[in-house]
Amino acid sequence: MFNLIQCAANTYYLKCYSNAGVYDLGDGTCVLIDTCDHRKSVSDLNKAITEHGWRVRMILNTHCHIDHISGNRFFRDTYGCEIYAPPIETFFVEENRIEPSYYYLGVPTNRSRNFFFRDLGTKAKELTEDVLPDGFALLPLPGHCYNMVGIKTPDDVWFLGDAVVDASTFESYRLPLFYDINKSIDTLRMLETLNGALFVPAHTTASEDISALCRLNADALIENKKEILAFSDGHVFEDIFAAVCRQFGIVLDMDKYAKLTFTVRIYLQALLEDGTLTATLEDGKLVYHKL
Repeated sequence: MFNLIQCAANTYYLKCYSNAGVYDLGDGTCVLIDTCDHRKSVSDLNKAITEHGWRVRMILNTHCHIDHISGNRFFRDTYGCEIYAPPIETFFVEENRIEPSYYYLGVPTNRSRNFFFRDLGTKAKELTEDVLPDGFALLPLPGHCYNMVGIKTPDDVWFLGDAVVDASTFESYRLPLFYDINKSIDTLRMLETLNGALFVPAHTTASEDISALCRLNADALIENKKEILAFSDGHVFEDIFAAVCRQFGIVLDMDKYAKLTFTVRIYLQALLEDGTLTATLEDGKLVYHKL
């Protein structure tokens, strides 16, 4: 039924590009955990909700990225439900068009066609433990963005947002977007030992054991750090970025350039934090040096 998968007694998820969770509260209402990535998925999710006879009581967003909040406005307008997101993330949920500005360091190019620049913002309240229905729990998952959280349903099912992705994401993109590489690695190490009946990452299939996938993600981030470090000694950012693109076989357009320059700078920041890299200002240029 519209890819809605029952994965526990009262917990479901819509299998799509950005998996969305549904929890049946047992009184004719349900909780949504994220709201999909595009109109087709939002429509499929609503059809499944309608066929079950549910009304949406509340939306819990794991984080602010557009592929997790695209249905917020539709479900709010349709059901009159409240929307919750973690502190700091609430600002970007409300003003989602602001987010691309820190990839582009200003107004994005081709705004009219940019997926991330669609005006889908909605008022959101802060997601804290005290607003959760009975039996739900939150878990901080720093690294992918400002303040992402994992959400556990009373069935012991964890929805993990973008904390962990499938192997094909690293094979296809090599440098998926992160806000803090070192915190992401720490989060992945923690998730290796997290207890739960089932784990639902946003961009891959649910699994009873994600420890191997967490290790794969952490190892990929560490390997990327090593490769970027190898290109950094005595070079300015532009030379490092060009070498990384050649090494990883990345073909650029303006959108990729914006997101990947942001991402490579985040890796360089992680190396500076590690103390394996330093930087000096030389003749108006920032030059990186291995230590």
